[in-house]
Amino acid sequence: MYKPADAKGKAENVPVPVMPELAKENSKAGLEAFIGYWYATLSYAYETGTTEKLVPLSSPTCALCTSLRQGIDAGWKDGKWIAGATIRSATVEATFDPSASTQIAAIQVIQEPIEIRDEDGSLYQDPTGATNSASRAAMTFDDQRWVLVDLGLIR
Repeated sequence: MYKPADAKGKAENVPVPVMPELAKENSKAGLEAFIGYWYATLSYAYETGTTEKLVPLSSPTCALCTSLRQGIDAGWKDGKWIAGATIRSATVEATFDPSASTQIAAIQVIQEPIEIRDEDGSLYQDPTGATNSASRAAMTFDDQRWVLVDLGLIR
């Protein structure tokens, strides 16, 4: 049974995101499904410390993607764990131009506060507050799959 992380310990039995078949299509619906899967995988990484699943979904040139993975890895280093940080919803406004090599989407991301806990359950640092933000994502469809090539906050 799923148990979220708290001051007493790490999350348990976190459901592993499964890429929907639709997310493998080079279409507007496929792009939107891929974005939903990418954020579900990011949320999973926060809860479990497992960032490897994000690597094939993101280009090495995506600086924010790399920074997010590194931050999660640091939050899970030396016996620490992350509590909260769950991404509860993401709404997507995507344009789709089949003739363009890169597709663009605006995404609303709502994330719970992020707590990094030390081995004894105490706070490692002050929590990061909950966010409700907008991001701009650029994706390419290459080799029969979507890849996030750039991600940035819309301010």
